[in-house]
Formats: sequence, C-alpha cells, structure tokens
Amino acid sequence: MLQRAVQKLCPTLESGLLRWSLASSVLLWLAYPPVSWGLVAWVAPVCWIGWVLAKQLPGRWPYLKFWAAGALFWLLAVHWIRLPHPLNYLAWVALSAYLGIYLPLFIALGRVAVHRMRVPLWIAAPTVWTGLDLVRGHLISGFLMGSLAHTQVDSLGLIQIADMMGEYGVTFLIVLVASCLAQVCYHQGPWFSLARLWHFCPAVIALVAALVYGNSKLDAYRRITPNAPEPLGPRIALIQGNTLADWKSDPEKQSRIMQEHVQLSRQAVADSASQKIDLIIWPETSFRQTLITTADGYTPPPERVHESMLTVAQKDLTELVRETGTPVLVGIDRMHLFADELGELAYSNYNSSVLVDPQGKIIGTYDKMHRVPFGEYIPMAEWLPWLYELTPLTGGIKPGESPTAMQLNGKTYAVNICYESVVPHLIRQHVLQLTDAKTPPDVLVNLTNDAWFWGSSELDMHLACGIYRAIETRTPLVIAANGGLSAHVDHTGLVLEVSERQRPEALLVDVRLPKHGAGYPSLYIAWGDWFAGSCLLCCMVLAIVSYRDRHCPATS
Repeated sequence: MLQRAVQKLCPTLESGLLRWSLASSVLLWLAYPPVSWGLVAWVAPVCWIGWVLAKQLPGRWPYLKFWAAGALFWLLAVHWIRLPHPLNYLAWVALSAYLGIYLPLFIALGRVAVHRMRVPLWIAAPTVWTGLDLVRGHLISGFLMGSLAHTQVDSLGLIQIADMMGEYGVTFLIVLVASCLAQVCYHQGPWFSLARLWHFCPAVIALVAALVYGNSKLDAYRRITPNAPEPLGPRIALIQGNTLADWKSDPEKQSRIMQEHVQLSRQAVADSASQKIDLIIWPETSFRQTLITTADGYTPPPERVHESMLTVAQKDLTELVRETGTPVLVGIDRMHLFADELGELAYSNYNSSVLVDPQGKIIGTYDKMHRVPFGEYIPMAEWLPWLYELTPLTGGIKPGESPTAMQLNGKTYAVNICYESVVPHLIRQHVLQLTDAKTPPDVLVNLTNDAWFWGSSELDMHLACGIYRAIETRTPLVIAANGGLSAHVDHTGLVLEVSERQRPEALLVDVRLPKHGAGYPSLYIAWGDWFAGSCLLCCMVLAIVSYRDRHCPATS
C-alpha cells in the first residue's frame, strides 16, 4: 500500500510532468527564507531527479515545461529584485527566465550520464548540478544567491566541508542525498527490501563523512586551553542606518543620512565606555561627501575643479574621527580625476571604502571590483551611452583593480562591497592575493546597502552568502548594512551577533580571531574551485556526447 502511494506521488507513471515539476519548485522554495524549512531541500529535488531516471519523457516539449518550473522557483526565490524600482520588475522576470534554463540543462545532461554513459544516478545528478552551479557563479558576472547550500546555514557541523570544496561541496551533498531518495522511491519491488534500501548507502556514507569532518573541525577550532588562548580580536562598532536607498540623490536627505550615522557612532562610543572601540564601520556609500582624488602628477584646471572640492571629504572624515576619537572605515563614492588622451579633464566613478586612522589620515582605499549589472552599470553602455537614459542610473561605476590590505593597530582588514560577498571565487581571490603578498586578512568586512529590499528575504539570503565566505576562507566576517542585516560571523560560520532588520542600530562586536599556522587558511583558498571545476568538466563531456549522438532514443 505504501509503495502504491509513493508511486502515485512520483512521476514514475510518466505523467503529470509539468504538474509535479511545478510542485517541486514550490516545495524547494519553502527551504529558503522567509520560510526557511531547510530539511525540505533534501527532498524537494526528488521529482526533478526522477525525470533524469525515467526511460522516456512524456508529452510534447518536456524541456520547455522544465524551464517553466525552474523559472517559477526563481520568481519565488528572488522576488525581492522587483522592490528597488518599477523597472526592476523587468529585471526580476528576465533574471528568473535566465536562471530557469539551468533545470532543463540539469535534466538533459543528467539523462545523458545515466542512460548513455551508465553513470549511477547518485554520482551523475550531483555532479551535473554542481557543475552548472559553477557556471551560474561566473556567467553574466555571477549570481549564486539561492544556492542549495544556503538552505543549510544553520547546520554548522554539516557545512564545514566548504573549507575544502567551497559551498559547492554542500550543494553536491544535498543533491547526492536527494538522488538516493529518488532511487529508493522509484525502485521496483517490495518497499522494505534490501535492494531498495541499498540505494541509500551512498547518502549515509557521504552524510556521515561530512558530519565527522565538520564536527571534528568545530571541536578543534573551539577547544580553548590556558596554554593556547584565542588571539585577542578588535572591538568593532557596526553602524546600521535605516535610510531609504534612493535618498542618496537628494542633498537635504544626504545630510540626514550623515547625521543618523554620526549619531549612531556617538552612541556606540558611549555604550562602550568601559572598553575602547578599535574601529567604527559605516555601510556602503553611507558617507555622503564624494571623495575626489587625482592621478599622480595631475592638477585639474582650477576653473573647473576648485581646490576646496579636493579636500571637503577629507576634512569631514577627519572631523568624524576627531569627534568619535576612533578610526573609521566608511563606504563612500569616489571620483578619480585624470587627463584623457587629449589632455582634457576626465574622471572615473568608483563605489569605494576608505579607512581613516586616529589622526584623520586616509590609510587605505578599496574600490569595488565586482559590479552589479543594471544596478551599477548597463552592459554595452560604454559603446551606447544613451542606454543610461532609459534607467534611473546617471552613469556606471568603474570596477576596482585589486583587493586592499587595510592595516590598523596590527590587524589587517579586507573589504568587500555589497554583492561581492555573493561570489565565492572573488572573495577567495581577495584572500589568496593578500596572503601571497604577506598581508593575510584578519577580518573580512562587507559593506552593503540592503535597504533597497525593504527588509525582505534578500537580507537573509545575503547573510547566508557571508556565512559561507567565512567558512571558505576561515576568516571572521563583519557586515555593516544599511537596513540590515549587520552581523558578526566567526570563522566557523557561527553568527555571533546580528542586528534587527530595518532599525537604526550600533552593533558592538568583539571579533574572534582564529589560530592560523603558516600557509593558506583553508584548502579552498589554496586550490580554489577544484571540486566544482571537476564537475563542470564532466558536464562538458556530457554535452559533447549529447551533441555527437543527440538522436539516441534513450534521451528522447
């Protein structure tokens, strides 16, 4: 009876393809914020994986139906993209339509592996899914929010394998378990048979191995003895404003933004009277005076650029440090002036951060390297400037060239801005380059303005990305976010402090510093995306096989 019930609920009868595919989309969405039923992620892909196992796909245009199911999931998961501006509804639909392509690709390549190359499902399905996730993390500047791995951020013991394989390793594990479940459900024969249960053996072995590794890591990192105390970390004040993101273009409201952050900084100093604060951090572009810099040896024409314009931001930064008695790290707009090929005044705009020491001197600047398409630049607008007239953007920003080691009081901070924390390989490259330069970061700092998203589930999804960056690099992370969520995440991915969303707050954190030896802090830093890259290589082989023999009846 139980077997018949399972068969009715699964597409083993090769019917209801669209209905069950859409049901899996909705079920998987429940694993993500705001619902966050993480356990559902281990079960939701079973119906999709079942179509990999099926001998034939029923009906007409099955892959179009898979695309519709994939697009539905993404419409639900990233609904918050529509919130910043009415034109973002187009971006929401376009992004969901693009991301929906990965589901039919997964099923098509999975079927090639299982039916043509006779690869076991529990190997084929997670390999293809993980390889396609690596593509998603790089293509069109990279978008890895909504990764299956992110549904498990509360299972610290399980996700520690990210320090070897990145978050892709956790995704692989989830799909491996779902594949074993699919084989258990689709197996023909008595329900309580050894043959059916045997299909689940790879899942048990993989889960046990991941948990043993993860818990041993946690025990090692958290074992504190009198002879080996944890290094003393800095006390940091994370300033979280709650100003509307689109206020930045209004001069009067810009002044209110500054006032709010200054007041919160004063509050932080007052609240920490018993212990001196080492650093005050403001969110992305929250310091509303534009920092104007010039190329080495270049003096802009005074009739176009008055001398006071070159010093106003520096003076305000110095005053902020003097008033709080504390070094500050702020998100700021930077305009860099230089002479073009004809010797005329030219400039580039950057989304930047600056570190100011106790004397009011700028001792470090970082320019955002990973720009958000349609948010910070319009693709092809360098050749077609009129495209900016169709959007609320006044012009695109230039990407930064390299990470910066910001050093203060013997500690090194590596800043990333906004959605840079969403891209695993970028943060890994930051840490790798700085470590190779003998300035390994002690603390990762993410400055972001998530007020665009009105306290939605985007805040939780963005924080999940930061949790994985901390584990992958084995480096603590602090987040200063306008609108929230500001947070302190240790090097094991444990969220030690987190702010409330959409509420002004000065969050005081004492950063935990890990005990690192010589060399790179993790295998992921040393080897990068070796695991996901291997999966992608397998996907490429499968694509070639499919292209060479695409009329095989087994995949029709």
